[in-house]
Amino acid sequence: MTASFYNGVTGIKTQNVGVDITANNIANVNTVGFKRTSSEFADIFYARIASQSTNPTESGGGAMLAASKIVYEQGGFEDGESEFDVALNGRGFFGVMGYNQMYYTRNGEFSRDANGYLVDSSGNFVLGVMNPNLSSITYSDRVAQQMGSISGEYVSSGYTVKNPNEEFYITRSSNISSLFVPTNLYYSPEVTTAVSFKGVMYSQKSTVDVDLDEAFNKKITVSKDANATAGNDTYTISGEITTSDIYSAAAGDKISITLKDADGNEHVVEVELVAKLNADGTQSSSEFTFSASLSLQNSNGATTTADPTVASSSLQTQQDFIDSRTFGARIYNEDGTVSTLKYTLEPVNSRTDGNIVFNVSARFYDESGNQIGSTSTGTISFNENGALISNTISSVPNPYGGTVSVNFGTPTNSPATDGVGAGWDGVYLKFDSNYADAIESTSNGSAEGFFSQYQIGTDGSILAQFTNGKTVTVGKLALYNFINEQGLASLGSNNFMATSNSGEATFLFDNDGNYIYTAAFAGNKLELSNTDLSTELTNLIVLQRAFEASSKSITTSDDMIETALGLKR
Repeated sequence: MTASFYNGVTGIKTQNVGVDITANNIANVNTVGFKRTSSEFADIFYARIASQSTNPTESGGGAMLAASKIVYEQGGFEDGESEFDVALNGRGFFGVMGYNQMYYTRNGEFSRDANGYLVDSSGNFVLGVMNPNLSSITYSDRVAQQMGSISGEYVSSGYTVKNPNEEFYITRSSNISSLFVPTNLYYSPEVTTAVSFKGVMYSQKSTVDVDLDEAFNKKITVSKDANATAGNDTYTISGEITTSDIYSAAAGDKISITLKDADGNEHVVEVELVAKLNADGTQSSSEFTFSASLSLQNSNGATTTADPTVASSSLQTQQDFIDSRTFGARIYNEDGTVSTLKYTLEPVNSRTDGNIVFNVSARFYDESGNQIGSTSTGTISFNENGALISNTISSVPNPYGGTVSVNFGTPTNSPATDGVGAGWDGVYLKFDSNYADAIESTSNGSAEGFFSQYQIGTDGSILAQFTNGKTVTVGKLALYNFINEQGLASLGSNNFMATSNSGEATFLFDNDGNYIYTAAFAGNKLELSNTDLSTELTNLIVLQRAFEASSKSITTSDDMIETALGLKR
């Protein structure tokens, strides 16, 4: 009967420990990153009572707590309140460094301490890998003023990330250290070295008077008719004009010719162009003739003493009306300032082989709109279909230092009209008056940036955001794993410590040496406790009933012993 006493006592003690564990789970139902513990019981050694039968008769020695197993099931998420709050979705632990001791935790309630280091709620330093390009910098006076002041003095120094676009990774040889997250960060400007213009310029046709030059006037023939009568001289004015003289010349266009006689009087003759006949009898589209008569009468009734001469001439023709244009692009300079590069295109009113030519002026302007530096000049040409065929000013010197290449597209020598490929992949012309120009400019480089805030990426990257829209990885959180998580020792404050049973904390790498992430980092989130109240309350009821039953076995054994002692022979 004493065995039943012992069994009841071990049952009470065992269920009591189980209640303690369950109560601890319930108490931490709102603890961030908490992992519940499950009770695992085992029976105690057995005593052999009899062995005559094939099935031996044994009596158990009660129960004991075999293990308290931490359950590393994933907890739910809630929104964090700090820019450094982070949760793990998957396996693994954050690493934090206390006083000469490494700890591991699932609690991602991190913050920045007074010295700019990332710490947990207990002040332990959060571990990871710093960006090797993070370096100190002395600010210029202009940058220092924008950084602000402390105790009346401008912040004259801080940090920047050199080569901000360069990636870095956690490797087997990475230097794990406390993560430093400064706020006096500066993003140096990326200097603009290339600008591209792309889009369409529209033009329209209109009737204009084009003055013909002196060389053309000399080709106009003025001859007196042989049958002229005294006092009434008749002259024939004739000549030829081609599209080489005026690119837009066409049959039906009119030439206005001003003649000056011997008395200094001017006489205007208007003549219409007629297409010249080709050898095969067809009309030419590029060569034209003209002819007209002029009668002159002297005041004394005598014949003129000298033939009239051509004073000037002009052609009334339809031409593409092309305005001057100005295109602009933002330029980021090494000193952090922003300037504007403007390309001004002035049309040349004559053409060679039907090509359309612009004189180009390139100028830089500061943020106040004042021109800086000298003006660069050149020409840009398009063929008769509007495709780009040349650009003689493809780069300009930046007065702030360096050179800016300017791309108007790929020139072509083909008179293609399909609008595809070379000649059409940048700026091109269209002859349509119903639309406005649509030119877009793009430039490389970026403006300077000042620190705005931090955020944490899914790979544990600590990303600094800047006012220019750029982000830079300052460091990366380390993700530790263990061969046997169950072997970790719980230390309180949601911290665990490695033991001989858990093995050393490790980083996981694949065969190519790439770091393996066994969990995703969720920025601005916190992992909730994985305690399930309904399960724990059910366990509590079961443990309570088991405790009561064990205590009942003790009282029953006591009654039986008392009865036995009261027996008389």
